[in-house]
Amino acid sequence: MLIAISRHWARYRLAYRVLFFSVLLLGIYLGMRPAPPPVPFKFNMIDSVYHAGGLFVCTLLSYPAFPRWGRWWRAGFMFAVGLAVEYVQSFHPTRSPDIHDIYANTAGVAAGMLIATAVAFSARRNQ
Repeated sequence: MLIAISRHWARYRLAYRVLFFSVLLLGIYLGMRPAPPPVPFKFNMIDSVYHAGGLFVCTLLSYPAFPRWGRWWRAGFMFAVGLAVEYVQSFHPTRSPDIHDIYANTAGVAAGMLIATAVAFSARRNQ
C-alpha cells in the first residue's frame, strides 16, 4: 500500500503542489485582508474553526506536495504561517490578533501531523 501511495503522490505531485499553494494563499488572503471573512451563520468560535481547519488542510496537503520535508520543518513552517497571519492582523485597524487563534493554528497543525503520522505508521505496518 505504501508503494501505491508513493507512486500516486509522485504521479500527481504537481497537482498536489498547486492545490497546496491554492489553499495556502486563500488562507493567507482571508487572514490578512482588512475585513474578516464572511460567516454563513453566527457562531462564537467560527474564527478558530477557520484557523484550525485551514492549517489542518494545508498540513495534510503538504505531505503529498513536498514529501521530503522533515516533520519539524513541516510543522514549523505551518506554525509560522499562522503566526504571520496573526502578526499582519495586528496592523489592520479592523482586525486584531488573538492568542486563541494561535492556539487554534497549533491545534490544526498538530492534528494534521498526527493524522499523517498515523496513516504512515498504518501503511508501514500493513506492508
